[in-house]
Amino acid sequence: MTKKDIFTNALNLQREAKKIGLDWIDIEGIIAKIYEETKEVEEAIQSNENEKISEELGDLLFTYISLARHLDIDLHQVIEEAESKFNLRFSKVKSELAKSNKTSATPDEMINIWDKMKKSE
Repeated sequence: MTKKDIFTNALNLQREAKKIGLDWIDIEGIIAKIYEETKEVEEAIQSNENEKISEELGDLLFTYISLARHLDIDLHQVIEEAESKFNLRFSKVKSELAKSNKTSATPDEMINIWDKMKKSE
C-alpha cells in the first residue's frame, strides 16, 4: 500500500479553491494565520485532547503548505533538504557523543552539543 502524497493533494485542493476566489491575497495574511494557528496548537496541547491537537496541527501544516505555494517553493525539496541537514547534524552529534564514550546525553548536554554543531557549519 502506498501513502498518498499529502503535499500534492493539499496543493491541488488549494489550487481548486483559488479558482473560486478562496485564497490568500498576500503573504502577510498567511504569516498572520500561521501565528494564529500556532497559538491554537498551543491551546490544544494545554487541553491535552489528542483529537484537538491533531486537528490544530493539521490546520497549521495546511497553512504552511499554502505559504510554500504562494512563494512557489517545492515542498518535497524543502523536506528533503531539511532531512539532509538534520541527518548531517545528527551524525555530528553522535560523533561528539562517541568522543565522550556516550550513547546519549541529558537535555542540557544535548542543547550544548546541538548548538556546537550548528556553529561549526
